Amino acid sequence: MRIISEFDLEEIKVTVFKMNEKVSVKFEYNLLEQTYKFRDGSGINSKEDVKLFCDITTVNSVKFIFKEMADTRSTAIQNIQPFKNEFDVII
Repeated sequence: MRIISEFDLEEIKVTVFKMNEKVSVKFEYNLLEQTYKFRDGSGINSKEDVKLFCDITTVNSVKFIFKEMADTRSTAIQNIQPFKNEFDVII
């Protein structure tokens, strides 16, 4: 797998990978990742195609999913916090 492009969309880092005629587009924000994969013939074959793919609608959807992911992570962490105090204190 090789990196064919990297760029920023507002506060989101975008990395484009190519391997075996497949293109992967990874979005990263605040320790979260989303990856979209495209097979050959899908219309996404180059970094120029990826830039077209990353229009305002896609970016807004990606941001919404990141918000949902962050909320899910936060809720899950809050749910396990009470269980961290189950163990005896060893001095």
